[in-house]
Amino acid sequence: MQHLAKLVSSQLDPSLGKPAKDAVYSLSALTVPDWEDLFSRATARRVGVTAGRRVGHAEVRALKSVTAFFAAVTGTFGGGHARTALTAYLADDVTPWLLAGASDDVHRQLLSHTAQLTILLGNMCADDDHNALAQHYHCTAAHLAAEAEDPHTYTIAIRTLASHALDLGHQQAALTLTEQAAATATRHSSPLTQAFTQSQLALAQARAKDRRRALLALHHAEALHSRADQDPADPFDSYPTAALHYQRARTLTALRDHQPAELAFHASLHARAPQARRARALTTALLAESQLRQGNLEESLITWKRFLTDYPGLRSARATASLTTMRRVLHPYSAHPEVALLEEEAASL
Repeated sequence: MQHLAKLVSSQLDPSLGKPAKDAVYSLSALTVPDWEDLFSRATARRVGVTAGRRVGHAEVRALKSVTAFFAAVTGTFGGGHARTALTAYLADDVTPWLLAGASDDVHRQLLSHTAQLTILLGNMCADDDHNALAQHYHCTAAHLAAEAEDPHTYTIAIRTLASHALDLGHQQAALTLTEQAAATATRHSSPLTQAFTQSQLALAQARAKDRRRALLALHHAEALHSRADQDPADPFDSYPTAALHYQRARTLTALRDHQPAELAFHASLHARAPQARRARALTTALLAESQLRQGNLEESLITWKRFLTDYPGLRSARATASLTTMRRVLHPYSAHPEVALLEEEAASL
């Protein structure tokens, strides 16, 4: 809790401490204690309570609403939108609530929702290419979840930390973390959270070239997802079918099963909510790459055009990286008139 307060304050006012964005992403920081160990350490949960001030269920409801709002903003516009606003909200409103008087139940709920907001802020940082800062927030969220006695949110924090590490190319560290998240989910979490971790385990094992285990984890994820209860209005209690198809497609791509991967990308796009513009853009770009990889230039060009429809207005380093990839992979076909048009449009963005 105190670490989060220092972290967000240093982002808003560098004079209060060296901003974590100036730090370097650290492989050593990817070692996070497992749930049982971290939970056993989280004994001092109510330090520094502000005398005379109390908070209650109204503040808990506010945190839930704000979490849904920022998740929606990120999904539509990318992690670069409103990131400073979320940082300020955590600094100015949330951390004082954690120091205020409250019942034990309210305090634990506040800690849980603060951990979830911190995961979301880490995701925004990762999408905006502030990787060290994202790592700090994800690790902090895991510790907050332990203080909250909330293994569900802890599991999501570890899975998210692992996913980010894998995106940066740290395959072994990512696999270790993903296995840790999956083991915690199996012991403590719902089928939905287990599906969420198993789908990431499938991708991590595929990247490690373990085909058998990757396909087994993918099967487990799909079976768990098919019987899971979820709340679509709660970003931390839902795992959209479109996201599961997306993980299937990425796993099959890593296994070089390109035709079934292409079908999974199409299924993800078909199931994706209209407002999920960032995810749709990233999925469309990967589909276009898959089509080109299979020699289907004309189909790929049509798909890249769809990507360029979603791209404007996104503040997402990952989407920008997809734009760069488009220009690189299409360069050998620069004599094609449609490629020239796409390059012209991309240059204007």
